[in-house]
Amino acid sequence: MTWFDRHAGEDARAFYAKLATVVDESGLEAAINAASGPIGLRRFVVRGEVREGRVRVSAVEGPQLPKGGGPPAPAAWAAGVGGVETALTKLRRSLPRGVEFAEFALGVVRHEEGRPELNFRFDEDVKSLKVSELPTPTGTPAPTEDPAYLRALAAWSGRVDEVRGRFTIARGEWSLTEGRLDDGERRLQATALGSWHPGQRRFEWWLDRPAGDEAPFVEPDLVVDLAGAIELACFAAARIDGTAVFQGTLDTGVLLFVGLRAG
Repeated sequence: MTWFDRHAGEDARAFYAKLATVVDESGLEAAINAASGPIGLRRFVVRGEVREGRVRVSAVEGPQLPKGGGPPAPAAWAAGVGGVETALTKLRRSLPRGVEFAEFALGVVRHEEGRPELNFRFDEDVKSLKVSELPTPTGTPAPTEDPAYLRALAAWSGRVDEVRGRFTIARGEWSLTEGRLDDGERRLQATALGSWHPGQRRFEWWLDRPAGDEAPFVEPDLVVDLAGAIELACFAAARIDGTAVFQGTLDTGVLLFVGLRAG
């Protein structure tokens, strides 16, 4: 007998409807989306247990998908796992009287469009939920999760880290004219790399030629968060022999990333 069978009673339909309402009201869907990163196909299983009355996540399982995506973005998950635990705790406390669990497994499938699919298992059923049994997400993978791009980023990590270490943000008036950046303190060789729209989270390339052959460099624009935009700018700067990146804000509120060279 499964956990659901033990607790459903004679009116299984009403029990499942109540569970669906509890899940919707817990905020779990929004928390999972936030912790998965702003973009990308997702297919993974979250496992955890109840400790001192709160739900705690203990593991995340999910191999990379062949064309990109799969497990949650590491930085987003680290920032958002607390929200997932809070939502799961709220879910547990909102279950009907007498219905409880000590362990859980949550399968997550996020397609390019539509709501994520959430698949639950509790207590004696948690081991039955396998990543391999979850459906494959549909849609186009995020360019920044393309395996070829991730391999290139790893190979260039040393140079990209050097450029990132010299990343600066405008503190006052600045100008970019005839290939030179003037920020009031210095005048350096400069190349406009790309811009990022905070409201739309859209990055647009300004380079005359792509900085590389990988998917994110050949797309004219793509959706990323600010951290992703900075990564793209620093990687592009490294690829075109830049030594640093400058971030300024245009009159429209759009951020402009500029690759710098000494001399």
